[in-house]
Amino acid sequence: MTEGPAPARTSARAATIYEVARLAGVSHQTVSRYMADRSKLRAATSEKVERAMAELKYTPNLTARSLRTKGTYRLLALVPGSSPYFPSRMLSGAATTAQAAGYQLDVVALEGTGPERTERLRRILDGGPFAGALSFVPISGPDLLQAQERIPVVVAGDYDDQMRGQGRISDGSAARAIVAHIAALGHHRIAHIAGPQEWPAARNRLAVYRRAVQEAGLEDCGSAEADWSAASGYAAANALLTGPSFTAIFAANDQLAIGAIRALHDRGLRVPADVSVVGWDDHPESAFLIPSLTTVHMDLEAQGSRSMEQLLVALKPGGTPLPEPGPTGMRLVLRESSGAAPIPAATGAGQTSLEP
Repeated sequence: MTEGPAPARTSARAATIYEVARLAGVSHQTVSRYMADRSKLRAATSEKVERAMAELKYTPNLTARSLRTKGTYRLLALVPGSSPYFPSRMLSGAATTAQAAGYQLDVVALEGTGPERTERLRRILDGGPFAGALSFVPISGPDLLQAQERIPVVVAGDYDDQMRGQGRISDGSAARAIVAHIAALGHHRIAHIAGPQEWPAARNRLAVYRRAVQEAGLEDCGSAEADWSAASGYAAANALLTGPSFTAIFAANDQLAIGAIRALHDRGLRVPADVSVVGWDDHPESAFLIPSLTTVHMDLEAQGSRSMEQLLVALKPGGTPLPEPGPTGMRLVLRESSGAAPIPAATGAGQTSLEP
């Protein structure tokens, strides 16, 4: 006998597991198995349950669930307290995965130096029952081992004590795609606004850029170092504009590119008619600039989700650990700020000629 549609609910009452099961067309035991370990269900079944939970805005009753299973369904996410460069999209991906698995994610900022953060972590673990922790801040080897004696702990990403991304987070290989794109548009003279060179990401992007320009037979019109901010991008672009002429700028992040576009505008240069500009990071506002910014998108949400999946596996006794996440998925997003190289000017001198 086919059951009818789920009865309408008032907004004041939360959905139940039975309503989720009815909407998904499965048993409530299947929904329970989904929340316990969705990897054991068929992909099609998992998708039906996930859609039903989203449609009904279903949130598991973690208190009742803990009493029933004698377990805790609170996870801890540790984030840097003061760094403006923490990739919050990684946290977003991790939170989505945790919620889909039926866990509550408590986000706590760790301030101060390494030892101060370690002491803060100890107090946090003493004060609350957490099933596991996902850390977006570095934890020293001995401290990590001590924490892992109490609960499973996974360190997401690879950062130094100053929250400077290392390893796969700092992969600069997409700079080669940027140079290839610029060259395909007919540009021969390129300049680079580099990030601070104490950051591995900035060094890697600069190194790949230089190799790619040389291999493509293009002219490197120089680089200017900046500090990741739009203001420093503005200053760096103005410094580059006093040197050899160029028709394209590759900026090491979107803020630097925004500053460069303003500097070009103040010099009476049009983007991209006179100078093309490419950034890196694909911040949400980059699609709404005038012109919208060509940039590198890094799939940080997937990285965060993958790290959370590692933690969820570690929570299950005898679970097979997942392999370390591979390189962060990157792709070049083409928008309005990059265009064909300008036609050589027959007259005029200085930067405004922009001769290829």
